[in-house]
Amino acid sequence: MKKVLIGFTIVFVFIVGIILGLQFAPVKTKEVFVNQSGFVERQVESNIVAIDNNGNGVTAKLVTEVRSGQGLVLVNINKVLADLSTQYSARIAAEAASNYTGISLNNIDISYSILGNASVVGGPSAGSMMAVSTVAALENKTLNNSVFMTGTINNDGSIGGVGAVLEKAQAAKEHNGTLFLVPKGLGESIVKYKEEQSCSDYKGTQFCEIKYIPEKINIGEQVGIKVKEVGSIGEALKYFLQ
Repeated sequence: MKKVLIGFTIVFVFIVGIILGLQFAPVKTKEVFVNQSGFVERQVESNIVAIDNNGNGVTAKLVTEVRSGQGLVLVNINKVLADLSTQYSARIAAEAASNYTGISLNNIDISYSILGNASVVGGPSAGSMMAVSTVAALENKTLNNSVFMTGTINNDGSIGGVGAVLEKAQAAKEHNGTLFLVPKGLGESIVKYKEEQSCSDYKGTQFCEIKYIPEKINIGEQVGIKVKEVGSIGEALKYFLQ
């Protein structure tokens, strides 16, 4: 009986030890790129597209920097105003990049600097580009700057829909873009409304009617730029790293 009790005690202690070991074992994550001095410091330049106050497509330079720090996410604006949704997108982009790479940001500061001539760069549509540039910075990779992209970003790395895709594509084309990445469902064509006016004369008085006729426009053919749909950071990186 004593032998059975002793054996049971040994097995019990062994199982408890395994459980405690699993509970307190450190979580393994990938190593972030470090320079020769052991200090994290990496900068990546890319392009973003947005819409100005007049509804025109504009481009701006996005400089993403990662460096040793305290887990801060900063948005640095140089002559460009960014609204709260852009700042929120930056935080989501950093989190999505961390989830994608498996690299913890607890000891890393990330700063996004937006440089451009537009008076306002607002909205969340730069989120996907922020996430891709952060992955490149963390993994010491260089992006192809002839590729442009628009799309919101979610924590899981998925890319969401945006508006004014045609205007953004035109801006990308005007700034030497050869490929424009858009969220799923926005690559084939968009509907624009064409204004048509018809007038008739009744007893010497002219009456006019304005109609808005829906018209499908193929973005790539209209602008003269190659368009591809992407649904996640991983899909987008395949084009940026070619």
